[in-house]
Amino acid sequence: MKKTITILISLLIGILTISAQEEVPFTADRPGVATGPGIVGHNVLQIEQGFGYNCTPSSSTFTFSNTLLRFGLFQNTELRIGGDGILDRSFNYDTYKTAFTGVNIGTKISCFEGRGAIPAISVMADLSIPGTATKEYGTQALAPSLYLLFENFITEWLYICYNIGTQWDGSNPYPSLFLAASVGADITDKIGIFAESYNNIGPTDNNYAVDFGFYWSIARRFQLDISADLNLRETNQNWGISMGFAWQFNK
Repeated sequence: MKKTITILISLLIGILTISAQEEVPFTADRPGVATGPGIVGHNVLQIEQGFGYNCTPSSSTFTFSNTLLRFGLFQNTELRIGGDGILDRSFNYDTYKTAFTGVNIGTKISCFEGRGAIPAISVMADLSIPGTATKEYGTQALAPSLYLLFENFITEWLYICYNIGTQWDGSNPYPSLFLAASVGADITDKIGIFAESYNNIGPTDNNYAVDFGFYWSIARRFQLDISADLNLRETNQNWGISMGFAWQFNK
């Protein structure tokens, strides 16, 4: 009997040890524009919700629902579904107009976890679905995007993240090139800061901006954030602020 109990306790300890080893660190794709290579754990559901305001020379936009759902399909693959609800006032409207920008569906696949100077690497693909947006705000055709995501930890608290990708807008047959680079630092075990630059190089235009902010992990699986961005081509007329949260609510 004692031998049986000893075996059962040993098996239980082994199971708990394996579970602890398979625990996936919490990772959020917000705030900011650059996307890290981290994915959510298998069968984990995470919501990332943002709110913000953007001002350009021709419009002002309140984003009341910048939503991204992430679900861990496999150990190294997640499913992503998102979309934005906005209040938009452009040169075409005298008042704010409520609109939905359409559904995006995609995936992120972890290819390498990183080791030493070799970065962690993931591939991310998105697809904007035509017919899911408010008229004048959606795409007329499938609009795919494909990105390579990299991350290096310089120290235990300092890291760099960088992306390269191509994006189609659903109307122009030629894609734009997306580049982003971010530097982040964990000030404490709960609070971190970041600064980044990103660039969209299109067939006829080039958009260059910077972004900065901080994030605060108020619980093990819940993070708050706030950030601001500035377009360097029109610094006095093209800027934005954003705040939001990331929450793994089935973990």
